Amino acid sequence: MATAVLGLQWGDEGKGKITHLLAREADMVVRFNGGPNAGHTVIDRGVKFGTHLVPAGVFYAGTVNVLAGGMVVDLEVLREEVESIAAHVGRTPELLIAENAHLILPYHRLLEELEGSGAHFGTTRRGIAPAYRDKAAKIGIRAGDLLRPEKLAKRLEWRLDLLRRQWPGKEEVGRLDVAELTEELLRISEPFVDSVGDATAAIAAALEKKEAVLFEGAQGTLLDIDHGTYPFVTSSSTTYAGLGNSIGIPEPGVAQRLGVVKAYQTRVGAGPFPTELDDEVGAGFRERGGEFGVTTGRPRRCGWLDLVALRYAVALNGATDLALTKIDVLTGCDEIKVCRAYSYEGRKIDRFPLSGEVLEGCEPIYEALPGWQEPLEGIDAIGDLPAAAAAYVAAIEEAAGAPIEIVSTGPEPEATIYRGL
Repeated sequence: MATAVLGLQWGDEGKGKITHLLAREADMVVRFNGGPNAGHTVIDRGVKFGTHLVPAGVFYAGTVNVLAGGMVVDLEVLREEVESIAAHVGRTPELLIAENAHLILPYHRLLEELEGSGAHFGTTRRGIAPAYRDKAAKIGIRAGDLLRPEKLAKRLEWRLDLLRRQWPGKEEVGRLDVAELTEELLRISEPFVDSVGDATAAIAAALEKKEAVLFEGAQGTLLDIDHGTYPFVTSSSTTYAGLGNSIGIPEPGVAQRLGVVKAYQTRVGAGPFPTELDDEVGAGFRERGGEFGVTTGRPRRCGWLDLVALRYAVALNGATDLALTKIDVLTGCDEIKVCRAYSYEGRKIDRFPLSGEVLEGCEPIYEALPGWQEPLEGIDAIGDLPAAAAAYVAAIEEAAGAPIEIVSTGPEPEATIYRGL
């Protein structure tokens, strides 16, 4: 059976733990969007990892790990991650890098600094947006170009010429050298050249054979380039709709679309956030939940769960079921609030606005729910949760219109409640 794991908030929902758990049973794990701007926290055999590019199956023997065409890949980051994980598991993970996946090169990070876009939009400054922009402008470098070094140098020469014309007099741009850049790229990519290939054909074959294929999304629905809180979004499609385009299979037939939602709301960087808490409650979520970016280390903005946004994300992805994470962070709250609707210019609205500017003007309309004081450690069934915690789970299910099949009560793999999966 094919499963897609999709974030339903502004990223950082805890997808790393969920994909790591589900990858145990997968024959193939496919990462289908984004680049090293995504950070997944994984605890494998007692060791904590912060991964950015590698699919979750790298921790398990015999699993094929695919970096699909919808990604942008920084080979230097990929090499560091693969070497670190290989040392941990005692073998080199099996990778397949789509030949049409675009590469992040040093000048992409430089461009983000020169343009100041990272500071304005609160991005990770990893060169993601410039790499996707090159892709759309048809001037990007793709993984398949590594198989043709003589063509690679010519494409880089053309790209650097364009950069010099766009940024005349900039010493950082003038110092970029085609020969050095080509040599460095071929050196870094050397371990991966044999892994570059036709990812679409491999995924299609796995689906045809009814293998267990896990599609792993990065970031979250509300950061989608088309359907998120534009312009404070990422540069790729983070929703299920983007999956088929990324892998080159229009109807992949994914039976389970598992949406991951955190028990409260967080956001990194700039952008509207109606339920944000700039007080001791929000600070408590940040401290207890370890809410600091895996990629950047930046503190995350924290707030109450936004059910308006969750309903939107569930509908947009056609989520069949949910995984609820970090419910343990709410332990100790006497009262828990959830946002049921917004007030905008004196009107009550219960639909998530498509405009980031409109969302900026929305005030949350809260419903208060009872909290709980009992710790959640060691609980392995929904029915054994404190009554208020079980009621909170039920309230989220009712609002989202989808059943919660996984509840995470801590970062460790064993701190997980399964219901029916």
